[in-house]
Amino acid sequence: MKTFFPIIGMLGSLLFFSCNSSENQVKNSDTLVTVHQPKELRKDSVGNQKEMVSEHTLNLIKLGLGKMFKDDLSKNLIDEQSRKFKVFEYNINEEPKKEIFVGLTGPYFCGSGGCTVLLLNPEGELVTKFTVTESPLLIADTFTMGWRDLILHSQGKDHLMKFNGKTYPSNPSVQPDYAPTSSQNLIKGLGTTDQSYSW
Repeated sequence: MKTFFPIIGMLGSLLFFSCNSSENQVKNSDTLVTVHQPKELRKDSVGNQKEMVSEHTLNLIKLGLGKMFKDDLSKNLIDEQSRKFKVFEYNINEEPKKEIFVGLTGPYFCGSGGCTVLLLNPEGELVTKFTVTESPLLIADTFTMGWRDLILHSQGKDHLMKFNGKTYPSNPSVQPDYAPTSSQNLIKGLGTTDQSYSW
């Protein structure tokens, strides 16, 4: 009798934990099959993932890059490593759609001073081609002529980039240094861990 109650308790615990398991169980005739869901597909981890880049945006970028660098591609000057890019979308003006930041990689687009970053409008057209820029880029909560100010890292310093009505300055290294303030709310994009896409 003394051993009966501990056994009942163990069976109850086992039953309780098996019912609370995050694994899916499927009854297949007389056997019980346990299906393990990959961790990254579970609902609790999906909410922590970054917003996915749409197929439409990726196609816009690939088409645009193909046109922009058509001559050098035809001469086979852009190596395989340089045919990768990172993407960050964010609405930086008063229009409802998001602009597209494209971080280019590889020896063709990068040097000791940094890499080339493209700013495209929502239709995939070039707004600004930034040179010598290091990741990540920062988007400020201040505006100039209806567009958010950008903070780009170049030559070991952060530089403040202001819109002039048509475009941003292309070389951040010659722009004023950015002095951070505690009240500034900055959005970070094109981080080193962001996914790369091939074109």
